Amino acid sequence: MQTPTEVRQPVAVPLLVLAVTAAVAVGLGSVLPPLAGRLSDLLDRTPLPSLGPVELFAGLPLSWSVPIVGGLGLVGGVFLALVTAGEALRLTVADDHLEHRTDDQEGWVERAEVTGVFRDGHDLVLLGAGGAPRARLDADTLRAAEVRGAFETHGWRWLDGDPHEAAYLRWMDGRPGFTPAEHALLRRRLAERKDAAAVAEVDAELASRGVAARRRGDRLEVRRCDPTGEARGTHG
Repeated sequence: MQTPTEVRQPVAVPLLVLAVTAAVAVGLGSVLPPLAGRLSDLLDRTPLPSLGPVELFAGLPLSWSVPIVGGLGLVGGVFLALVTAGEALRLTVADDHLEHRTDDQEGWVERAEVTGVFRDGHDLVLLGAGGAPRARLDADTLRAAEVRGAFETHGWRWLDGDPHEAAYLRWMDGRPGFTPAEHALLRRRLAERKDAAAVAEVDAELASRGVAARRRGDRLEVRRCDPTGEARGTHG
């Protein structure tokens, strides 16, 4: 058995977030006093009262505004970089299982439960028995070639695309072919666009009813799958 392969977000991504945020803050610190001065002059020509913050920034010399605003930007950049690193997917691919983690959720998938793996846009999809998605993970910040290489190295079946692509149709609330309970779950699936744990929970419930769902822009696409391929959730 080979040593498990770890796939992580490139270190350059959070560093880039930090650098861009700090640079924007320094630039803002350079232009803020002149802009505040012009706004103050305009307010002086109107019956509107002067604004305290505007007067404050208008009176700041660049030797103060640049380090103050830049320092605040650096603090904000560090925060955003930490959030970016924490929310990024981390994979550990082994011969017999997959472990996936972010700061707020983690999961374990047995290889025996997976019939194929592929990329679907930003997502990494693991198909289970009966064509039901065993897991759908946001892998946007992971290098596609590195992810594929990790799975192929450990003998997982990698697919070039979704083998069930032609089976998807656009979901609309009330469309025939779905039960009221399935429509309720699909409404929740559409609403839970930013909560990965909630999406995984809904997907598992849909799969147990023989429904697979995916997002395409601001809409959902759905298809039928074999309920025996239930996506048992290991997210927590």
